[in-house]
Amino acid sequence: MIKLGSIAKDTATGLKGMVTVLQVGMDGRHFYLVQPKGLNPETRQPVKRLWVVESRLEGGEHAEIPDLPVEVLGTQVEDVATGFSGMAVNLLLHISGCVHVEIQPPGALKSGDAVESCNFDIRQLKGKAIAAQTER
Repeated sequence: MIKLGSIAKDTATGLKGMVTVLQVGMDGRHFYLVQPKGLNPETRQPVKRLWVVESRLEGGEHAEIPDLPVEVLGTQVEDVATGFSGMAVNLLLHISGCVHVEIQPPGALKSGDAVESCNFDIRQLKGKAIAAQTER
């Protein structure tokens, strides 16, 4: 995997940026969130981030893939704080070390669009594949 916090170049756009998030999908594929350097001159906000597959990245340090709870993927989970529930479809490892789970609820809206997914810190989720959290 590309080490989070390292600088890599997206070969498709030519933009260089910091790799800030690793996303692992249900199929095991890895995607990376890259924050290019720079500010939008109109809004003075950071330029938009890019989701890219590893094969698009050039440079960046390499690291061992950490032990992530991939057994959660494909299982039903619920956010204890809000009650939002559905299938765990992606794991996200942030540069800070936090692990989030993207939850896709079933069904569709009146418009026919799928209900939008949402991600939560794994520490606030419950489900058969989520180990009980301890203070440590």
